[in-house]
Amino acid sequence: MRVSQRSGLFSGVAALACATVLLEIALSRMHGALFGQPHAFVTLALSLVGAGLGGALLYAAPSLARPPALFARLAALSSLASGATLAAIILLAQRGPAPGALPWIALVYAASTVPFALAGLALAAAIRHAAAEMPRLYLLDLVGGSLGGLAAAAALRAGAPRAALAAAIFFAVAGVFFFLGSRREGEQRAPGGLVATFVLGSAVLLAGDIGAPWLRLSGLRQAKVDRTEIELWSERSLITVDRPRAGAAAVRIDGVAVSPILDAKATPPHQPEDIAYALHRDQGPVLVVGAGGGRDVRAALKAGQKDVVAVEGDRGVVELMRGKYAELSGRLYDKPEVRLAPGDGRSFVRRTPLLFRNIVIPSAETAEVAATGALALTESRLITVEGIGDFLERLQPEGTLVVTRPEGDLERLLAVTAAALRRAGAAAPNDHLFACGAAPRTALLVRRTPLARADIDALRRHCRRHKLAEAFAPDRPQAPIRGRLVAAADARAAAPGAATDLTPPTDDRPFFSYAVPARRLPAVLGDLRALRAEHKGLFALASLLAVASVLSALAALLPRLAARRSAPPAAGTPPGAAGGAVGTRRRARALAFFAAIGAGFALVELAVFRHALLMLDLPSHELPAALAILFVSAGVGGLLTARVTPDAAAGASARAAEALAAAAALAAVGLVPLARWSLGLGSFPRALLAVALLAAFGLLAGSLAPLGVKLVAAASPALLPLCWALGALAGAAGMALGALCAMNLGYSALLLAAGLAYLVAAVTVPPAAAGAGALDDDAAAAGAPPARGAAGAPPAGEAAEARPDVPEAAPVA
Repeated sequence: MRVSQRSGLFSGVAALACATVLLEIALSRMHGALFGQPHAFVTLALSLVGAGLGGALLYAAPSLARPPALFARLAALSSLASGATLAAIILLAQRGPAPGALPWIALVYAASTVPFALAGLALAAAIRHAAAEMPRLYLLDLVGGSLGGLAAAAALRAGAPRAALAAAIFFAVAGVFFFLGSRREGEQRAPGGLVATFVLGSAVLLAGDIGAPWLRLSGLRQAKVDRTEIELWSERSLITVDRPRAGAAAVRIDGVAVSPILDAKATPPHQPEDIAYALHRDQGPVLVVGAGGGRDVRAALKAGQKDVVAVEGDRGVVELMRGKYAELSGRLYDKPEVRLAPGDGRSFVRRTPLLFRNIVIPSAETAEVAATGALALTESRLITVEGIGDFLERLQPEGTLVVTRPEGDLERLLAVTAAALRRAGAAAPNDHLFACGAAPRTALLVRRTPLARADIDALRRHCRRHKLAEAFAPDRPQAPIRGRLVAAADARAAAPGAATDLTPPTDDRPFFSYAVPARRLPAVLGDLRALRAEHKGLFALASLLAVASVLSALAALLPRLAARRSAPPAAGTPPGAAGGAVGTRRRARALAFFAAIGAGFALVELAVFRHALLMLDLPSHELPAALAILFVSAGVGGLLTARVTPDAAAGASARAAEALAAAAALAAVGLVPLARWSLGLGSFPRALLAVALLAAFGLLAGSLAPLGVKLVAAASPALLPLCWALGALAGAAGMALGALCAMNLGYSALLLAAGLAYLVAAVTVPPAAAGAGALDDDAAAAGAPPARGAAGAPPAGEAAEARPDVPEAAPVA
């Protein structure tokens, strides 16, 4: 089978991108299950870190992949990425000396980064030697990435380890495409044996695990292997269920949330959230948001409710409740009194016409997770000022909303509910609130109308009867700060100098579990021991930011370091002669431009992508759908630059960057209200809105990288790998900075930061190559070949040697 170089290159790059995205998602699920949710976020940046390392390595040692051994090296790199993926999976399946120990986590991350670094080196080499084809190469790269996201949606149902094995197969398939592209006269033949070994080896390992499962994560958080009866991967999480004991089985989601499945014959033990039925025991309907294993649904039925709506967003939990554990639970979710509504609770209440007598939002997170700040990066859109307002609107006039949280969160919960009541028109929010609980949880009851004396007395009798400690009442706030928080319009004025942030979370800053005041952030980050023990989410972000920043700085210094190693100038040559100073400035602008667009894309993606996920009404499939829309639109945006000449590329880049800055500023004002408004729309219009939002940003942002490559390639192709590397590393740093910005200032501030990054890109656009080679003043010091002409063609004397360097100009077969 003969394949043209162009077809082999393009197909191999697409397969590499598919494998990279699939592995990125699979590893994020595994790291989240093993080490906690903050590590799932950090893992999503590993592909950027790996791409940066690979590009920087190619710049420092260009002989790693250049004609006539280009395709042979690409095939070898892809095959080695497959092998590195297998090694990382096997390492994750082994129980370390201490699963939470920093050395063990660092080893796991280092091993997980290797396949991304090898793939990044291969992609940088492809871009370096096919820069003239960058628009099409970029399109196929992003289309391959979108296919990887779609593949992840299907593969994760078979388990994250198997999804990672599938990624290893795609890496090996990329090696096959590059091998086929190497079968051309004058090109060094790729190592067929190496390619075949990893293709067959990864496929055999996957088939073996399907036939006789051998690959299973050990050291899962909060889950004992000897007690686990079932382990199920869903598109969102790892679900484990303990063997039933004493009439109940515990459902654990990523080791973070625990929800009991009660035996149908057992009486549900009383919990603080059952205060919902103290005022109107058998009057409904009832809405349970986050039904999980069904304990709160059983409690509603026990209270005499005849109409219970149960909302559950994890399809895997629903399958367990209607499958293996249907008999244990007495087919709870199929009872005539229970209506199951899969999906997001916030979206459900925005669209349903029903008015409820009781709405219950239970808390399933474990005490350990709450105490260590592991959920700081997790959005809690149910418990924001706007979210509580949405639930209050769906209550009958005498209806109640009950929210359960760990007892340490009560002050912040009071602040957010008081703000929502005040926005709904309540003159005295304290008259609408009552709280009681037992360690480790407290339930806060919120009523649309003020509580009468008889209501307060009934609630107190309920608490005493069930041995619950009263935590707040209109006439007894229990602590002065609680009374001030409820009475004050500004939580900061009510509790100046508080150790935790008590300002109410909003849809713009929906991080209820993140409670570090901005004024204390430097001190918290400076205390590493307390940071790791009490603020795991912040610790993970700070680690990512530190690593990405250090690597970015080193990458930016590579040209200067290479210049110092080069031979000294000839005697009598003044400093800066031969365009040295001009070349340095041009190089700095090129590197700054790619760093700015890398950081800008990461910042925009964090905000726009997250809100688009809310708009897409595709339970458990919104992530791959949003990825596909964003990647394909960005690829199309890059393809549209194919006809832009190098002379016009600078102006086009500046205009696109300025348009993105303006769009980011507009989104900072309107994106959050638009997302909230869309929750009340039907599925189809919401999906159209999400597509329009993602496509608009994707088309604009996707044009910048190909235009930048066109400008740099016209002057100094040797600099391209470093530009690509710095863009990727800046993107990784941007993810960490963007998350910190959203947590402390909100998504609006994050979008303004993205706009600023694109303004930097607009003013640092590399100039058109008036004199090709101006950027090359120290390219030779890095061991790179001379620059090509403005059109990307080699000098006449190099034509025969360079033919494999830029693939054939024929269309892709």
